[in-house]
Amino acid sequence: MPLGLNRRYRHLKRYRQIGEVLLRHGFGYVIQQMDLTHILPLSKRLRSLQPTRQSSPPAARLRRVLEDLGPTFVKFGQVLSTRPDLVPAEVIHELEKLQDHVPPISYEDIQLQFERELGRSIQEVFETFHKQPLAAASIGQVHYAVLAGGNEVVVKVQRPRIRRMIETDLEIMYGLANTLRDQMPSNSVDPLEIVDEFRRTIRKELDYTKEGRNIERFGKNFEGDDRIVIPEVQWELSTEKVLTMEYIRGTKVSQVQSLVNQGYDVRELTNVIAKCFMKQIFQDGFFHADPHPGNLMVLSNNRLAFVDFGMVGRVDDQTMQGLARLLVAVTRRNVEEMILVLQELDALEGRPTRELRSDVIELIDMHYGRSLKELDFSQIFEDLLELVRRHPVNLPANLLFLAKTMVTVESLGSMLWPEFNVMEVAEPFAKEWMEQQYSPKAMAHRGVSYAKDWSRLLRKLPSELETSMQLVNQGLLEIRFRHEGLDKLINRLDIVSNRLTFGIIIGSLVIGSSFMVQVDRGPRVFDTPIIGLSGFVLAGFMGVWLLVAIIRSGRI
Repeated sequence: MPLGLNRRYRHLKRYRQIGEVLLRHGFGYVIQQMDLTHILPLSKRLRSLQPTRQSSPPAARLRRVLEDLGPTFVKFGQVLSTRPDLVPAEVIHELEKLQDHVPPISYEDIQLQFERELGRSIQEVFETFHKQPLAAASIGQVHYAVLAGGNEVVVKVQRPRIRRMIETDLEIMYGLANTLRDQMPSNSVDPLEIVDEFRRTIRKELDYTKEGRNIERFGKNFEGDDRIVIPEVQWELSTEKVLTMEYIRGTKVSQVQSLVNQGYDVRELTNVIAKCFMKQIFQDGFFHADPHPGNLMVLSNNRLAFVDFGMVGRVDDQTMQGLARLLVAVTRRNVEEMILVLQELDALEGRPTRELRSDVIELIDMHYGRSLKELDFSQIFEDLLELVRRHPVNLPANLLFLAKTMVTVESLGSMLWPEFNVMEVAEPFAKEWMEQQYSPKAMAHRGVSYAKDWSRLLRKLPSELETSMQLVNQGLLEIRFRHEGLDKLINRLDIVSNRLTFGIIIGSLVIGSSFMVQVDRGPRVFDTPIIGLSGFVLAGFMGVWLLVAIIRSGRI
């Protein structure tokens, strides 16, 4: 049995639930296109063939589908909301509304999970442990507690059996992605790659020790900076499924009026936030990738604290250089430089077309002549995404992650201080980074590195050539071709041959039954031989089944 089919029948109940949710929100046509109608109960199969009228736009209905399907699909939507290169803006807007609306699990389950992980009772470890959670999310929930020594902490405990449920949903996602890939053009984005990226993301979130190490790294990066507060991890009370860290008491950045009423200098606070993120991006190469207002707390003296470290981004020198050169190319109206950067980042598929060059020129003309401080980064990012959607351009995921974080910081700063300009804050950091990258020392270091690479290549070249010539002389040199779209053709031929075989069987039943009726022997019903009548009934049933399958496929 093929792997995808095997998965489908092992998780038939969950597949049916997915099909029913899609049907309920007006996506019955998706069930048909993905050939999943057969997983629905008989009473609902006909509904999937009928067009449904929905008052809500498709993007809003998609969000409700993900919410109804539970934690794994909610997380999937949240990850997709960070990929504006793949998802239209109106869908992104809806996916950003996705929240983990899940009821909290019982204190008894939390206690059992904690004690199973730590091997100690909650009463033994904590002086106080609030049974009511501070927050309940899809993967875990957070409780306030006080250690025996009096230190306040928060304890994040993973939901029991959540890993098994996520692994099941991941298998189903792979099956759906495999089916969907057969329905998509060969030059479109591969849904299996999207599911792969999501699998890596969610498995990281399932290991709380990774989040703990992120917290430690941020703590070291901001060591000695009194403006930034990073909670301390209690490693002796942390495992893969339990994370205990210092409790931060403050005001959320989103509560702007409350901050003003408490006497905070919101303009200074905006600068602290922006400079904090510019340091993460330009100096550390390690940044908080989920800077929404709920994850940032304001403490006394305009200090800033981070409270969630599940999503982080990393940026290497090559990505940073690519982003810097793109911005410089825009300000200097250098079309060739911009296309060259895209090629070096492996973002272009094939040679740049005339249409691509024309759109690049149009993008540059919209921002040409401005200084770095005058650039509207959000608008540049939107224009670049429009370019990506219109042409076969695939920007690196970490570059998109970085750009989206800067857009979020810009939006956050504007919320606090309407006159805020993220590029004005970024300019000194960018200049310092450029000076370091193009200093004599850095260039000499890169020159030595390139020389080593060429030296290694030249040393290997004679042996590689000798090996290739030996293969040619022995007649063992192989050239492999991969035919794009051949799998789809084979799949369609299988369907055609199956339907043709089905039709031959129906025809044979009709002819054989006609002979049996003409022979006029054996038991009779309604004055007709039972064997002949049974053949006609069976042929009629199979004929109707084949006709419905053809109509449902839309290929009449």
